Amino acid sequence: MKPKSTIYRINYINHNQVYELYAKKISTNSLLGFMSIADIMFDLKDGVVIDPIEEQLKAEFSDVEILHIPLNHVLKVEEVKQKKSCKIKQLHSNKMTTTNSQSGSTP
Repeated sequence: MKPKSTIYRINYINHNQVYELYAKKISTNSLLGFMSIADIMFDLKDGVVIDPIEEQLKAEFSDVEILHIPLNHVLKVEEVKQKKSCKIKQLHSNKMTTTNSQSGSTP
């Protein structure tokens, strides 16, 4: 019986966006301070329905054999049972709004 291959879901920050990719191999051994991602997975559908984000990512990483991401940009890595659609989300800044309060008596 053939052993099941591991699938990783990697979320990382790239130009104020969160990229969610799926890959078969990850490592932190190649370059100090970087995570190496190999065998990036994309859907190979022959149907009419095309996911534009998946197609954009497939084009962006078409010639990439190994992707090296700075460790401080990696948000999380998960081992998953199956691949879903790759995603790109806008990174939301957590700006905290404060009010200026004055102590003392009111005018």
